[in-house]
Amino acid sequence: MPERPTTRHDKALQRLRAVFSPLNLAAAAWLIATWAFAAYQLVSERDRLLHDAAKRTQTQAQAFGAYSKSSILRLSEFLLDLRASWLAGQPGFIEMVRERQNLVVDLSFQVSVIDKHGLLIYSSIAGPAPGQKVDLSGREHFRVHQNAGGRDMLFISDPVKGKVSRKWSIQFTRPILRAGRFDGVIVVSVSPEQFASFAQTFTDRHGEVASVIKTSGMVLARVPALEGTLARAVSNRPYLASGSPPTGSYRAMSGSEGVERVFGYYRLPEFGLNFVVGEAVSLVLAPYEVYRRVALAGAMASTLLLALLYYSLRRSMAERRRHMEEMRLASLVYSSSSEAMVVTSLDGTIIDVNPAFAAATGYTAQEIRGRPGYGISGAGNAAGLVERLRATVAATGRWSGELFIRRKDGSEFPAYLTVDTYLAHAYGERCRVALIHDMTEKRQAEEVIRHQANFDALTDLPNRRLFFDRLEQEIGRSRGTQDAVTLLFIDLDRFKEVNDTLGHDQGDQLLLEAARRIAASVRATDTVARLAGDEFTVILPAVGDAGVAGDIAQAILQRIAAPYRLAGELVVVSASIGVATWPRDADNAEALLVCADQAMFAAKAEGRNRWKVFSQALLQVERERLRITQDLRTALASGQFALHYQPIVDLRTGKVCKAEALIRWDHPVRGPIRPADFIAVAEESGLIIDIGRWVLTEALDQLARWQVLLGKDFQISVNKSPVEFSAPASGPESWSSMIERRNVPVGSLVIEIT
Repeated sequence: MPERPTTRHDKALQRLRAVFSPLNLAAAAWLIATWAFAAYQLVSERDRLLHDAAKRTQTQAQAFGAYSKSSILRLSEFLLDLRASWLAGQPGFIEMVRERQNLVVDLSFQVSVIDKHGLLIYSSIAGPAPGQKVDLSGREHFRVHQNAGGRDMLFISDPVKGKVSRKWSIQFTRPILRAGRFDGVIVVSVSPEQFASFAQTFTDRHGEVASVIKTSGMVLARVPALEGTLARAVSNRPYLASGSPPTGSYRAMSGSEGVERVFGYYRLPEFGLNFVVGEAVSLVLAPYEVYRRVALAGAMASTLLLALLYYSLRRSMAERRRHMEEMRLASLVYSSSSEAMVVTSLDGTIIDVNPAFAAATGYTAQEIRGRPGYGISGAGNAAGLVERLRATVAATGRWSGELFIRRKDGSEFPAYLTVDTYLAHAYGERCRVALIHDMTEKRQAEEVIRHQANFDALTDLPNRRLFFDRLEQEIGRSRGTQDAVTLLFIDLDRFKEVNDTLGHDQGDQLLLEAARRIAASVRATDTVARLAGDEFTVILPAVGDAGVAGDIAQAILQRIAAPYRLAGELVVVSASIGVATWPRDADNAEALLVCADQAMFAAKAEGRNRWKVFSQALLQVERERLRITQDLRTALASGQFALHYQPIVDLRTGKVCKAEALIRWDHPVRGPIRPADFIAVAEESGLIIDIGRWVLTEALDQLARWQVLLGKDFQISVNKSPVEFSAPASGPESWSSMIERRNVPVGSLVIEIT
């Protein structure tokens, strides 16, 4: 029957099938997915950076507002003190102003007094010249109090330029009241730069700004300062709207600079102030530009790779269609192939083999032809594997998997076997071709990798990964037998000194010998592991008796304490051992290691070269230490510390000649905390440096005051930790520089090292 001629419809259908082939569809899907993923990553990264900036500026604004609130409260208290002193008499008032200006080191201010008629009658800068009248009755801060009807309140003015100082300042004022009637205004003037100086800590990069803005929209202060921004009203800001939340963020264009920024704000409605921190969007998105270039480059590279792969696959598929039958069998049995190959009939009889097969098995082609192909399978194969192989090949014509192959001499080697069925014109029938890939080297490499992944490279002991695996196995086994599992955590004492003095090579020798001694001290059923550095562990299965574990720990201590010969000299080290038991101390491997670690640290704290059994008391001590460490980080900033002074009296004269400064911590929740409970923790965490600097500053301030009252010979004694001497210099000023800058008289300050 003649073939039906190809119609135009058939050709169109063929072209359509070619266009929508699986390869074309896969390439299009890959291309779309690549660029969609790149676009998604870019949008996500940009949104993340902007979101992080909003959170960051909001947090900074809250810190700015909290710090400024404390400054405002200090100024309010200062105004109350000044008013009381003014009402008591002007001479004492002037002395108080001078004293407060000397004591307050973080805030510069000026003091002035306005009488009830609005005339300036006192200024700490320079009062009005004789006969000169400075009329301030038109100033807002005077009129507010004059019209308040005798109500006592704190008022914060808009920025004003002083008629005496000729400088911008913010006026913090309270009324002077006599018998409940208005009698003038007392004023403390602070420069906007001083009032907002705290914001300099997070506006050090170009494009970062911080502002203080009144509820009316008036700008009180700005960091960094910008000409024309003070005393200028802003509008259309979220924090100025009625009912706005206490804190928030937004994006806006800075009108004075034309820079778009991400702003965070914090409101203090009790003072009518808003604290705003902003970062330029260009600064926030600077990392995004780098990320964008990398992402686009990656997408372009992926597209190029797709194009190359697509072209290669198209060529390969076309070539394969033209030469499939001829090239397959020829390439499989090609004599120079490095892979062993076998050609069998459909019933499994060997027809031919290549030279690589002869080299791998020891059989020549003449010896193996005519034999059953399945006869070379090794005895090391899993039961039923060969039968499943034969059934799969008979059903599908192909199979692949791992199999042991038996050589002519009876030895076996692991191989990866691939079986396929082809129509071979050379043999005039369908046949099967088996490709045998020797996996001996791969298995050996895998064993090396497995060993490296589970054993320490230096000591050949189990490493942390294998340690946890074995510990979990022992715990799992003991759950059924109800046996206890004891863990020893061993840390060499002063190992770092050996490393630093004799070098790392000798340190490695010490670790090798220590590992050998530990292994020699335990039973064959125990596991010795090296976790890291000079830390070792011993797993003692079925040891619930503390006495047995203690005997093993003591034996390890004695062996480790024996001298080591390193670099031609004898070196002595010791060890500290922590002991913890499952399930008494912990219910899982991780927790058990933590308990043993804590017990080890307790042994080290008690003097080293000893062992210590974990107890709940140790856990409580560690928790208390962590709690104190966390609380210490906020105690200094929140003013929880105070200095008490122990007076020392000269028995001959009866005069107080000296005082010892003693730090005290009044925790807001836990109450007074003894120095013995927190000084050591402060030394371990390094917080003692900042605490010591604060103690010295407070003591020097008090020394200056007492030397005025009690004479220049008066001394103050201050305790300092050895950590403060050994730590590198940090902070704005060292403690020795602080003493020199204040010109403390010789002999006035006694430093006691505690």
